[in-house]
Amino acid sequence: MTASVQFPGRTHAACGGPGRLRLAVCAATVAACVPYLTIKIAWLSGSTVGWNDTASARDSALYVANAITMGMDALAVVIVLAFTFRWGLRIPAWLVLTPIWIAVGLLTPIVLSVPLGVLLQTLLSSEPLTTGDQPIQGWVYGVVYTGFSLQGLGLLTAFVLYARSRWADVFTVRTKDVPEGATHSLQALLARTASVFAVAFAAVHLYWALGGTAGLREAELDHRNVAQQLSDGIWGGLALAGAAALLVIVQRHGRPDRFIAPLAVAWVGAATTFAWSLYGLLVTLAQPGFLGDDSTVTANLTALGGLLAGLLMGVTGAVLLAERQTARPIASSTP
Repeated sequence: MTASVQFPGRTHAACGGPGRLRLAVCAATVAACVPYLTIKIAWLSGSTVGWNDTASARDSALYVANAITMGMDALAVVIVLAFTFRWGLRIPAWLVLTPIWIAVGLLTPIVLSVPLGVLLQTLLSSEPLTTGDQPIQGWVYGVVYTGFSLQGLGLLTAFVLYARSRWADVFTVRTKDVPEGATHSLQALLARTASVFAVAFAAVHLYWALGGTAGLREAELDHRNVAQQLSDGIWGGLALAGAAALLVIVQRHGRPDRFIAPLAVAWVGAATTFAWSLYGLLVTLAQPGFLGDDSTVTANLTALGGLLAGLLMGVTGAVLLAERQTARPIASSTP
């Protein structure tokens, strides 16, 4: 009985291996990771394939960055395998949810912005997608971002199939029926505080999306295009949507009826806001003169605000789900 409470649907999975759909999603996702991993392995081996500026390719800081990003993509392979095979059900929840939360945050804007951004850039602008003065050749961007888009779709699909097996009740419970636990007041405070940071973060990015340039770094102004404005709009929109959905959950509004709907929106919005803000801050800090001429107060404060918004939303959601999980065995013990 205990095992069935912890892993809904596990008894069914134990009768055999994963179905054809899950195997197909796993294979497609792993295949989508191969081109990126191949490029990174080549660069770490000393190759300059895909580079216009071969001197930059040998930079020691870039070597470290390539090793880290290759490790992240290799982790995506491990994650999708865990989502597909039975041994993944035995992994502690936090060890599953943390990496997929970060992955969803990094990949969702790419999945949303790359296809549409390429289309808009082609139709509305005479400027090429990539210019010849870039240190990396244009085909590399095509391979990498196509792979990221496919990885994002594959990981998300695999996670939904996995979650439906492990936490089936989350997909059926109604929002208003989720009990308010002992930490409800804290959840409300965190969610409202997060919404303040999210609104500020979104306002700046939506301003940039609509063509504003104040506060942008000089390097970004040199390569500004329709696709990048679309990315800003997506970041801002997801931050607002995530904060609003979290408030719906915390305040237990009756609509939407299914708990999974606002939970999914809050999950994606929080993850995106946190992951890309953290990435932006890390890139800034990695620069030799990160508080020099190329850094702006607006950009740095916006990234910091996004980091706080995403972190607070994530913590609120984690507390809510953990509290609900402790109460669930009692509710699930009835036949």
